[in-house]
Amino acid sequence: MAAGAACARGLTVTVLEHNPKGPGQKLLITGKGRCNVTSDSDVREFLPYVRHNGRFLYSSLYAFPPSAAMELFESLGVPLKTERGERVFPVSDNANDIADTLERMAKSAGVRFV
Repeated sequence: MAAGAACARGLTVTVLEHNPKGPGQKLLITGKGRCNVTSDSDVREFLPYVRHNGRFLYSSLYAFPPSAAMELFESLGVPLKTERGERVFPVSDNANDIADTLERMAKSAGVRFV
């Protein structure tokens, strides 16, 4: 996501991917293969659930709150749903949808993967 955003702002970005299967592989195991994208809550509600020193997330979460992440994925064609505990998943329950969307976004912005 960061690489795509940087390219969209005119920067040249190359992602060095060590995994032979390609980028986003760790996303495929999150949320038991469903990819828990974010929490459908206000930043002030979310931060207390961060286990260790959540204060370091303060500035980044206010700059790009959970609602912005949800809007981004939905604007990229990934419908989302909110489940128990305000956890947000793709409607498909398939983490590949998130990984593929992020890779497609990055490549369309001009990110080079090697």
